Parts: sequence; structure tokens; C-alpha cells
Amino acid sequence: MISYIGKISGAIVDFIYPPVCSTCERKLGRAEAYVCSNCWEDFERVAPTETITQLIEAKFLSDETIDKIDSVFLFEQDNRVREAVHLLKYGGAEAIAERFGFYISKKIVNDDMLSLCDVVSPVPLHPARRRERGYNQSELIARSVGRILRVAHEPGLLVRVRQTQTQTSFDAEGRKKNVKGAFGLGKVSANEVNGKKILLIDDVITTGATIKECARTLKSNGASEVYAVSAAIAI
Repeated sequence: MISYIGKISGAIVDFIYPPVCSTCERKLGRAEAYVCSNCWEDFERVAPTETITQLIEAKFLSDETIDKIDSVFLFEQDNRVREAVHLLKYGGAEAIAERFGFYISKKIVNDDMLSLCDVVSPVPLHPARRRERGYNQSELIARSVGRILRVAHEPGLLVRVRQTQTQTSFDAEGRKKNVKGAFGLGKVSANEVNGKKILLIDDVITTGATIKECARTLKSNGASEVYAVSAAIAI
């Protein structure tokens, strides 16, 4: 009875105050959540131009820790993208992860290298931070990607072995030091990593320090190749 009353009350509230897009304030359709379809399609994307490709390779692949990296949206160039990321990360808007997963999957299936991954795994949160937030946004995105692509999703492949400070308070060098040695393998068998092509999923890649440290951990435990794809990237 209480659940039924709650649903009725929610419907009345939505009728009087219909939900609107968080980025353009247009009234949302029934199948839309937080961000409208028009805004999703209009977000600034990581175009496969020579300039962007060179920027990404120079910034994230120069030390060969990661074998291939890609992303869908440009984080710094579009306020709407940042708003969507922040809603997912700090606002409890878990439905946004599903949309990010959808667009990431579209990009992966069109990439001959990324589409060969054996397992999809998220960048992990420390248990204390996960309890505080209630979920790991990267895990939600990775789960969506795994389901859409029908690739094994292993959320426990990596774990945070120590809690780090938030990366936003550091410069590039500080971020690298902050996450050094912060990751380890979870409770998985050796054959889940050894010789595998692993696709790491994150919400945002900025300096690449976190994703590279994850890749180092996987390769030191036998992963043959490590790819990284994020919903958004700073270049």
C-alpha cells in the first residue's frame, strides 16, 4: 500500500512539475532521464581527426602502458558533458551510466582493436568511497558496456588497496604520485588476467594517471594488452 501511494504521489508531482533536461531545461520524454536525447546527440564528441588522435596519443600512449585509448565526449570543451558526468558521479543519477555505456559500445564495435577485448572491467573505487557514494559510476558504465557488447564484465578484477586523495586537488605529477601502488588484483584466478586483452572503463580520463596505474597492475599480472575507454576525456 505504501509503495502504491508513493507511486501515485510521484506521478502527481511529475504532472505538476514535469522533469526537465538538466542541460537545456526542455521537458523530458517518458524514455528520457536527466538529459534529453537532443542534448546527448549534440554533445561535443571526440572526432577521429588527425589532430585529436595525435593529442591523445602524445598525452596518454607515449609510455606504452596502455595499448589503445579512446573516449566518446570532450570533457573540457562542453559544459553539458561536465554536467552529465557530475550528475552521475555526485548527484545519484545512475541512469546516465546506461547512456554513457551505450555510446561507448557504439564506438568500440567500430574499432577493430577495441572490439577484440576479452573482458570489461571498471576503474575501482576504494570501499570507503563506494559506501559514501552508494555505487561506483565506472562500474555502472562498464556493466552497461559488457551487456551491450556481450563481453564478460568483471567488476572485481582490480581493487584499490589504499585510499587516495581526490585527484582534482593535484597537478599531473601529483596525480601520478597519488595513485602509485594504489591498485591490486581482486579475488580472481590467474587465468582471468594472464594473456587476456582487458578493456578498462572510466567515467572521465584527465591526466591518465589513474588509468595507467590500473594498466600497470594488470600487465604486471600477465595481461597481454590493456585498452582504456571513457565516457569523456580531457585533451
